[in-house]
Amino acid sequence: MSCTHPIAPVLGNAHAYDRGVAAWQEACAVWPTLAPLKATYPGFSSWYWSKVVPGVLRGTRAILRQGPLNAPLGLAIVKREAAENKICTLWVSEAGRGRGFGRELLEEAIDWIGDDYPLFTVPAQRYEEFQPLMERFRFYETQRLNSLYRSGIVEHIYNGQFSAQQQS
Repeated sequence: MSCTHPIAPVLGNAHAYDRGVAAWQEACAVWPTLAPLKATYPGFSSWYWSKVVPGVLRGTRAILRQGPLNAPLGLAIVKREAAENKICTLWVSEAGRGRGFGRELLEEAIDWIGDDYPLFTVPAQRYEEFQPLMERFRFYETQRLNSLYRSGIVEHIYNGQFSAQQQS
Protein backbone atom coordinates (compact mmCIF):
# COMPACT_ATOMS: atom_id res chain seq x y z
CA MET A 1 0.00 0.00 0.00
CA SER A 2 1.42 3.33 -1.01
CA CYS A 3 1.15 6.33 1.26
CA THR A 4 2.24 8.87 -1.30
CA HIS A 5 -1.32 9.96 -2.16
CA PRO A 6 -3.78 10.38 0.70
CA ILE A 7 -7.12 8.78 0.09
CA ALA A 8 -10.10 11.03 -0.44
CA PRO A 9 -12.67 9.51 1.91
CA VAL A 10 -16.27 10.07 1.02
CA LEU A 11 -17.15 12.32 3.92
CA GLY A 12 -19.85 14.92 4.22
CA ASN A 13 -17.97 18.09 5.09
CA ALA A 14 -14.56 19.74 4.94
CA HIS A 15 -13.86 19.18 8.65
CA ALA A 16 -14.54 15.45 8.31
CA TYR A 17 -12.41 15.36 5.16
CA ASP A 18 -9.52 17.04 7.00
CA ARG A 19 -9.84 14.53 9.86
CA GLY A 20 -9.83 11.69 7.30
CA VAL A 21 -6.71 12.97 5.57
CA ALA A 22 -4.97 13.47 8.94
CA ALA A 23 -5.89 9.91 9.99
CA TRP A 24 -4.59 8.55 6.68
CA GLN A 25 -1.33 10.46 7.06
CA GLU A 26 -0.85 9.20 10.62
CA ALA A 27 -1.60 5.60 9.52
CA CYS A 28 1.03 5.97 6.80
CA ALA A 29 3.55 7.55 9.18
CA VAL A 30 3.37 4.73 11.76
CA TRP A 31 3.27 1.92 9.18
CA PRO A 32 7.09 1.57 8.99
CA THR A 33 7.10 0.95 12.75
CA LEU A 34 4.33 -1.66 12.55
CA ALA A 35 5.39 -3.29 9.26
CA PRO A 36 7.82 -5.76 10.93
CA LEU A 37 4.77 -7.41 12.55
CA LYS A 38 4.07 -8.88 9.09
CA ALA A 39 6.78 -11.43 9.88
CA THR A 40 5.01 -12.48 13.07
CA TYR A 41 1.35 -12.28 12.06
CA PRO A 42 0.31 -13.63 8.67
CA GLY A 43 -1.99 -11.20 6.91
CA PHE A 44 -1.01 -8.28 9.14
CA SER A 45 -0.46 -5.90 6.22
CA SER A 46 -3.79 -6.73 4.60
CA TRP A 47 -5.60 -6.43 7.94
CA TYR A 48 -4.00 -3.05 8.66
CA TRP A 49 -4.86 -1.49 5.31
CA SER A 50 -8.27 -3.12 4.76
CA LYS A 51 -9.68 -3.02 8.31
CA VAL A 52 -7.68 -0.74 10.60
CA VAL A 53 -7.25 2.30 8.35
CA PRO A 54 -10.88 2.35 7.09
CA GLY A 55 -12.01 1.86 10.71
CA VAL A 56 -9.92 4.83 11.81
CA LEU A 57 -11.57 6.91 9.08
CA ARG A 58 -15.03 5.77 10.27
CA GLY A 59 -14.18 6.39 13.92
CA THR A 60 -14.60 2.73 14.99
CA ARG A 61 -10.85 2.19 15.40
CA ALA A 62 -7.94 4.27 16.60
CA ILE A 63 -4.17 4.14 16.47
CA LEU A 64 -2.87 5.35 19.82
CA ARG A 65 0.74 6.45 20.14
CA GLN A 66 3.40 7.18 22.72
CA GLY A 67 6.33 9.22 21.47
CA PRO A 68 6.90 11.08 18.20
CA LEU A 69 5.01 10.22 15.03
CA ASN A 70 8.17 9.44 13.07
CA ALA A 71 9.65 7.20 15.81
CA PRO A 72 6.93 5.96 18.17
CA LEU A 73 7.97 4.35 21.42
CA GLY A 74 4.64 2.56 21.66
CA LEU A 75 1.52 1.96 19.59
CA ALA A 76 -1.89 0.46 20.22
CA ILE A 77 -4.58 -0.33 17.70
CA VAL A 78 -8.03 -0.42 19.27
CA LYS A 79 -11.54 -1.19 18.09
CA ARG A 80 -14.89 0.06 19.43
CA GLU A 81 -17.88 -1.50 17.70
CA ALA A 82 -21.28 -2.73 18.83
CA ALA A 83 -20.19 -6.35 18.36
CA GLU A 84 -16.75 -6.06 19.94
CA ASN A 85 -14.48 -3.82 21.97
CA LYS A 86 -10.89 -4.95 21.54
CA ILE A 87 -7.28 -3.96 21.99
CA CYS A 88 -6.06 -5.42 18.69
CA THR A 89 -2.37 -4.56 18.91
CA LEU A 90 -0.13 -3.37 21.73
CA TRP A 91 3.48 -2.73 20.74
CA VAL A 92 6.28 -1.05 22.67
CA SER A 93 9.75 -0.50 21.19
CA GLU A 94 12.79 -2.06 22.82
CA ALA A 95 13.90 1.43 23.89
CA GLY A 96 10.48 2.13 25.41
CA ARG A 97 10.12 -1.07 27.44
CA GLY A 98 10.16 -0.77 31.20
CA ARG A 99 9.30 2.94 31.03
CA GLY A 100 5.52 2.72 31.50
CA PHE A 101 4.50 3.13 27.86
CA GLY A 102 2.58 -0.15 27.80
CA ARG A 103 0.63 0.88 30.90
CA GLU A 104 -0.08 4.33 29.49
CA LEU A 105 -1.25 2.86 26.18
CA LEU A 106 -3.55 0.40 27.95
CA GLU A 107 -5.02 3.23 30.04
CA GLU A 108 -5.59 5.30 26.90
CA ALA A 109 -7.03 2.28 25.07
CA ILE A 110 -9.49 1.52 27.86
CA ASP A 111 -10.52 5.17 27.96
CA TRP A 112 -10.97 5.40 24.16
CA ILE A 113 -12.89 2.13 23.97
CA GLY A 114 -15.03 3.02 26.98
CA ASP A 115 -14.81 -0.49 28.43
CA ASP A 116 -12.69 -1.43 31.46
CA TYR A 117 -12.37 -5.01 30.19
CA PRO A 118 -11.99 -5.07 26.40
CA LEU A 119 -11.10 -8.25 24.58
CA PHE A 120 -7.34 -8.74 24.38
CA THR A 121 -5.12 -11.60 23.21
CA VAL A 122 -1.52 -12.43 24.06
CA PRO A 123 0.57 -15.05 22.23
CA ALA A 124 2.16 -17.78 24.35
CA GLN A 125 5.71 -16.52 23.79
CA ARG A 126 4.78 -13.07 25.24
CA TYR A 127 2.59 -14.40 28.07
CA GLU A 128 5.10 -13.86 30.91
CA GLU A 129 6.00 -10.41 29.63
CA PHE A 130 2.35 -9.28 29.65
CA GLN A 131 1.37 -10.82 33.01
CA PRO A 132 2.19 -7.73 35.13
CA LEU A 133 -0.01 -5.56 32.89
CA MET A 134 -2.83 -8.10 32.89
CA GLU A 135 -2.74 -8.24 36.69
CA ARG A 136 -2.53 -4.45 37.04
CA PHE A 137 -5.63 -3.94 34.86
CA ARG A 138 -7.42 -6.98 36.31
CA PHE A 139 -7.71 -8.62 32.91
CA TYR A 140 -8.74 -12.23 33.40
CA GLU A 141 -7.82 -15.05 31.08
CA THR A 142 -11.07 -16.55 29.83
CA GLN A 143 -9.90 -18.77 26.99
CA ARG A 144 -6.88 -20.32 25.27
CA LEU A 145 -6.96 -20.99 21.56
CA ASN A 146 -4.38 -22.88 19.54
CA SER A 147 -3.50 -21.59 16.06
CA LEU A 148 -5.76 -18.53 16.23
CA TYR A 149 -3.34 -16.26 14.39
CA ARG A 150 -0.35 -18.55 13.82
CA SER A 151 -0.21 -22.28 13.36
CA GLY A 152 0.79 -24.09 16.54
CA ILE A 153 0.86 -20.95 18.70
CA VAL A 154 -1.50 -20.63 21.66
CA GLU A 155 -3.23 -17.28 22.14
CA HIS A 156 -4.33 -16.37 25.66
CA ILE A 157 -7.69 -14.58 25.49
CA TYR A 158 -8.64 -12.03 28.15
CA ASN A 159 -12.01 -10.56 29.08
CA GLY A 160 -14.28 -12.61 26.87
CA GLN A 161 -14.71 -15.38 24.37
CA PHE A 162 -13.18 -15.27 20.93
CA SER A 163 -14.40 -17.08 17.85
CA ALA A 164 -12.64 -17.62 14.52
CA GLN A 165 -15.15 -15.27 12.86
CA GLN A 166 -13.83 -12.39 15.00
CA GLN A 167 -10.34 -12.26 13.48
CA SER A 168 -10.28 -8.51 13.49
